[in-house]
Amino acid sequence: MSTLIEKIASDEVIDIAYQWLCQKRAHYHPNADVWQVRRWWHEKKPLIQGQIRSGHYQFRELRLIRGEEESFEWWSSMDALVLKAITLVLTEHLTPVLSPRCFHLAGHGGLKGAVREVAENLSENTFVFRTDVKSYYASINHSILMEIVGKYVSDEAVLCLLWGYLRRYVSDGGNYIDITEGISLGCPLSPLIGALFLKPLDDRMAQLGCFYVRYMDDWVILAPTRWKLRKAIKATNEVMNLLKVLKHPDKTFIGRIARGFDFLGYCFSPAGLGIARKTVERMVENVARLYEHCAPIERIEAYFLRWWRWVKGGISVKRLSVIRRSVTQPVMPCT
Repeated sequence: MSTLIEKIASDEVIDIAYQWLCQKRAHYHPNADVWQVRRWWHEKKPLIQGQIRSGHYQFRELRLIRGEEESFEWWSSMDALVLKAITLVLTEHLTPVLSPRCFHLAGHGGLKGAVREVAENLSENTFVFRTDVKSYYASINHSILMEIVGKYVSDEAVLCLLWGYLRRYVSDGGNYIDITEGISLGCPLSPLIGALFLKPLDDRMAQLGCFYVRYMDDWVILAPTRWKLRKAIKATNEVMNLLKVLKHPDKTFIGRIARGFDFLGYCFSPAGLGIARKTVERMVENVARLYEHCAPIERIEAYFLRWWRWVKGGISVKRLSVIRRSVTQPVMPCT
């Protein structure tokens, strides 16, 4: 049987990762390193496979790319390819141990699956606990994470690669930052690692037997009684203390479902499913920004149609009328 590191370096996995890289970076500038990788791929492929198998592959320093709303770390093309190969193999290896209640993983239902699951179980419960982790990616403790990883991955060469992915150097305008905590935003491996880090929470909720849905670091717990809700909150706090992460104070809601709560861009209440106010406000802000930059009306309409398709995508017809009523009033004055 092939070891995990042999699978990562195999022709099949490396070729899939290469095709992924070519597709993801097809729009990059002509001077980007992806074109060098593609030009000399027939020479680079055996070299990178040998480095992976021998345990000598080293990740390069990253560049910090600052955006208007958030920043992310940019990996070199070869590093991105290796990380994708690791992701492909570890996803197959870890999927059997990851919770089916973690909806952001491929094949688990996605965002809309999580929304449908919560909406379909509101009537059976009275209380809700909704929260997420404050600065989730940036607050993940490396030692705790690798302790969790070590329970399911024993291949030393793979563990060495994972440590290289975690303990990285980031270039920020000439300053080099040694990252000692957190995982990389915009990396193909990070969603899987993010799912695994909160596995202790998934396991604890499964033991309690309460209704639980998680999408990355956002989760909802529904309970029929106040006592069961308190028990779930206590268990959640214990796990978060062990993982050394904090609940986001602005995104935590504890109370009756009748009061309504937001989750993944939607608003849930006994009246049905609607769009969260913040989701509509963000859409209106984006439309206003396009208008201020003199974007053609066709572009603004195309943006709104894409947004509307996202809103109603994967939601049953029965709930669409509720959504349409909730969005019509905020949007109409802006058109």
